[in-house]
Amino acid sequence: MYLDSLRMFCELVETHSFTRTAKQHGVTQSAVSQMLQAVERDARWQLVHRPRATPGRQVFELTPEGEVYHQYAREILRLAGDLDRELARVRVTAGGTIELAVCFSIGLHQLPPLLLRFQQAWPMVEVRVHYGSIDRVHDQVLDNVVDLGLVCYPQRRHGLGIEPFRQERLMLVCHPQHPLAARPAVTMPDLAGHTLVAWNELHRSPFLRGVPRNHRHLFQPAHEFDQVELVKRAVEAETGVAILPETVVRAEVAHKILAAVPFEKGGHTEPLGIICREKKLLSPAMNCLLHALRPPPPMG
Repeated sequence: MYLDSLRMFCELVETHSFTRTAKQHGVTQSAVSQMLQAVERDARWQLVHRPRATPGRQVFELTPEGEVYHQYAREILRLAGDLDRELARVRVTAGGTIELAVCFSIGLHQLPPLLLRFQQAWPMVEVRVHYGSIDRVHDQVLDNVVDLGLVCYPQRRHGLGIEPFRQERLMLVCHPQHPLAARPAVTMPDLAGHTLVAWNELHRSPFLRGVPRNHRHLFQPAHEFDQVELVKRAVEAETGVAILPETVVRAEVAHKILAAVPFEKGGHTEPLGIICREKKLLSPAMNCLLHALRPPPPMG
């Protein structure tokens, strides 16, 4: 919409005519006037001396601020055109195959909707997904077996580049009939007296590093598994409670198979990262996938 206003403004400057500009854009003269008012309001300057009647013609003249605005508006439109052409070129040429390694929890929960949208936008790119443990994903990336990796708790290793993917909120997960399930939020002391079923990757979590020393005994698991799905099945069987990322239990919570309760004051998160070999030459297809995986920039 903003580019449309710039195009109409530039057209008005070039034609010096509200009538011709309106006709070329298929709008009314009133719409062109409203566009000019909106552009000036956004710019916070008067850009055009209002047309004044003279014998036989109307005089259209830019203010000094209008001259500068017109110059930059044309450059913005030129860059926008270059961007459209470059994206079209990449869409045509960005084919090939990407070998992507993911840890089980991301591969089963966070990745599928992202991958579906990517493949709809880039049908010429084939993404081969390899599932494995977090350590195995790191090894595959470093050994150049795969192009990119997606992991929870990315590890600092020599020769490895890490880019944040997202943060997942950690929740207390329990059976829907568990006494803690009805709580709006829980605290660390609330875990006292309850059996903990653990996902072994939680040992890497900043969550545990933030547990006060006098509460650490509450996080000694009675049962420990290397896969999130096994942890969920154990909690379903009322073996105990667990601490898991919110996304991985969303379906079970929706179907009331499990309950997920946030920790009081929040702030407990699980870091997810995109990893690749440092100085790796990325193909256009890989860059497109990285762009699709990156979180959107913050608003404002």
